[in-house]
This record gives sequence, structure tokens and C-alpha cells, in this order.
Amino acid sequence: MKKLKNSKYKNTAILFEILVRKLTSESMTSDKSVTIDIIKKYFGKNSELSKELQLYNSLIKEQFKSEAKALDFMRSCKETHNKLNKSLIKRQRYNLVKEISNNFIFEKISKIRIKNYKQLASVYKLFEYKESSNPKQLLECKDVILDHLLISQTKSIKKDIVIETFKNQDKDVRLLTYKLLVDKFNNKYSNLNESQKDLLNNYITNVNDTEALKEYIHKVIPQIKTKLKKHTKLITDKVTKIKIEKLSEMLCNVETIKTIKESHVLSLLRYFDLIQELNEVNKK
Repeated sequence: MKKLKNSKYKNTAILFEILVRKLTSESMTSDKSVTIDIIKKYFGKNSELSKELQLYNSLIKEQFKSEAKALDFMRSCKETHNKLNKSLIKRQRYNLVKEISNNFIFEKISKIRIKNYKQLASVYKLFEYKESSNPKQLLECKDVILDHLLISQTKSIKKDIVIETFKNQDKDVRLLTYKLLVDKFNNKYSNLNESQKDLLNNYITNVNDTEALKEYIHKVIPQIKTKLKKHTKLITDKVTKIKIEKLSEMLCNVETIKTIKESHVLSLLRYFDLIQELNEVNKK
């Protein structure tokens, strides 16, 4: 009886997570992102890989109180996956890995730690293997998925290295460090927060719908301004306060832009990072 194995090269959700983490790194250091072009190309609205990714996400994100409903949902996802165009998925995935390898050192970026790796690997085995392949191991995979569907997962907030360094300093000293983050965010970030994921998702799905994308951006900007204004009131250091106020004023430039470009999206990703860090500091 063969052992069921997960493959990073064939696991669509893991490939996507690797790209998302790479995008985070790029957003901190560059105004031009190769990664976002790859994501748009292979995970656009109607691609077969996008459909498969949605099934992965469903089994990772959905929550049920009833075990019977969770099992029904798992079976439904498996049946839906069986109906996908497997040859097209295989071709698109092959081209995706090839393009990643052409732009980056795949072995290097594939070593990025993925928080829910075990769950994604279990979903891969559920989708890719038949019951007869290894009934016992497949049952173990289903148990992992079932536990995830039934138990509410508490997200651990990974603290930035800057917070770790200054956590024993007083509040004003910690806030003062953020004037450095305005120009150069810490490049140790490992994943996107929910606001960034939502922004990225809207950019990818609405990339060909200019009006829908503009509408979303114009809705998000006032929210960012409100949050920055709230934090500004809590800052006592004058230099830091001025920096944050200037950043808020710069958002007006994005509001008046007719065409949303990658640089604008990457800029907003940085704003969400800043807000997250300010949240961390001000709650201490």
C-alpha cells in the first residue's frame, strides 16, 4: 500500500501561499511586483487553478458546529473537485511552477514556512488520492480537515521584529521607531493580514473592471484615514505625529487617480502594515 505524499509543486494552495508571502516581501522593498503579475495570470477569476484554490480555501476557512454537516461539506468539496478539468489544472500548474522558477529560486522561496501547511497537505491528499490508495492515511487526513472545520482557529499574531526589539521600551520610544517604518518597513514580514488579503483579492478579481476596483479603493481609503487619525491622537512624539499626518494627506493623491496601478495597490499594502503595527503598539 503506497504512502500518500503531498507535493509543493502540485499543491495549488501552497503555491498560492508562497506567492502571497513573496508579494509581502516585495511590497516592502519595491514599487514593481513580478509576483502580482504571476498571481493575476494564474489565479484570475475564471482560471481552473482559481476554482481549485477556492475549494482549498473552503475547507480551510469554513466552520461548522455539526460534525455531520462538516462531513457533508467535505464530501461536497471532493465531488466538486472531481468535476474540475484536471488536464487543464495540470497544465496551468506546470506553467505556474515554471514561471516561478524563471523569476525566483523556487527551492529558496518554497522553504517559506506556511502556518497551515498540515491542513493544506491533507486537503491535497483528499483531492488527489482515491480511498483505495491508502484508506488509513486518507482517514487521518480527513480527521485533520474535520478538526479544522469544527474547531475555531485562533489566529496567532506574529509580532514584527521591531516590536520585539522595543517591547521593553516606553511607549513614546516605541512610537518614535515608526518614523523609520514609514520609509523602510521591516522585511521580515511572513504573511498578509486580513485587510491586505482583501485588497489583493479585489485587485486580482477586478483587474479588468476599472470602475469596480476604483469603487473598492475609494471605500478603503477613508477607512485607512480614520484609523490613522485615531492613532495620531494617541501619539505624543511630535516628529512621529507629523509623519503619520503626512501619510494620511498623501492618500488624497490616490483618491483622485483615474487608473489604479500596481504601485497604488502596493502602497496601500504598506499602509495596512503601518496600521497593524500601530495597533500593536497602542494596545500595549
